[in-house]
Amino acid sequence: MSHLTSILFVLAITLIILGIPSGADVNKTYYNGYSFDPELVPSGMIPYEPGWSHGSLFSAPNWLLAQIDQNLMSTVLDRGVTPTPTPVIGSDAYDTHISEGLAALEGGNYRAAFTAFQAATALKPDSSDAWYGLGIALESQKRFLSALDAYTKAISYAKGASSNWASYAGKGRVLYSLNRFAEAKAALETAIEQYEKAGVSHPDELGEISRLLEELNQRSIIQNPVPMSAYIPPVVSGV
Repeated sequence: MSHLTSILFVLAITLIILGIPSGADVNKTYYNGYSFDPELVPSGMIPYEPGWSHGSLFSAPNWLLAQIDQNLMSTVLDRGVTPTPTPVIGSDAYDTHISEGLAALEGGNYRAAFTAFQAATALKPDSSDAWYGLGIALESQKRFLSALDAYTKAISYAKGASSNWASYAGKGRVLYSLNRFAEAKAALETAIEQYEKAGVSHPDELGEISRLLEELNQRSIIQNPVPMSAYIPPVVSGV
């Protein structure tokens, strides 16, 4: 860097630090028609007639501009204020939400479980486990329609029988609670089929599915009794 360039560099930095506008009027109209005090200028920029500029000496390289949070940048340019940057989500945030949700379910804190699993679905919208956990949290709060939607999504994102049989069971339970018995029976029967394909061993859950199916079958028999025949046999009398 030459001696002259060094002097210009130092001078430019001094002007920016002191807030001295370079060739600018004190009454400027910035982007979107907002008027601001000329001292309220983002660091590294100078005011000029249409708005703000990076400055002739400090044009940022494209690779750096590409890394700027666009939400933050647009707010700076529009209003001359610096908002809180968009938070960076860690790679383990999803697992943390799942763990928090499971712990909340075990402790009977269904609202906290709902919040945790909802956050997990926001991070991974195609996670069958997150939607299944959300379904349990909603079902436990008797929010059956929302639980039905969550279980349906869990089924749609499941990778196979090992991960969807429980969601079918949950779907069957909420349909039963909504008095949609034919749909509940179909879901529970599918749950048993998928359970057998998965080759898992959860006897308590299987027993609950079977119990609900038995209740549905009994209800069907009561609601649809076998009609009596209209045929009346002739009376046979002795000769």
